[in-house]
Amino acid sequence: MQQEIKVGSVTNAQRGVKILRSNGISTSVSRLEHPGAADGCGFALRVDASDCERSVELLRRYKIRIIGDEVL
Repeated sequence: MQQEIKVGSVTNAQRGVKILRSNGISTSVSRLEHPGAADGCGFALRVDASDCERSVELLRRYKIRIIGDEVL
């Protein structure tokens, strides 16, 4: 099962991919289909659900702005 971690911008998404991959987490950038006003630019990092908690911790440690997450 995959989970999306919403981030504040495409720049944060690109930085997040580098951080997660360098820590052994498989990830990709996805564009939200219908982003709401609170979803920033509408980008998310897609990770395996089992890696979500660790991914969020790493992103926060490196000051990546996280808007939310949802299971796909």
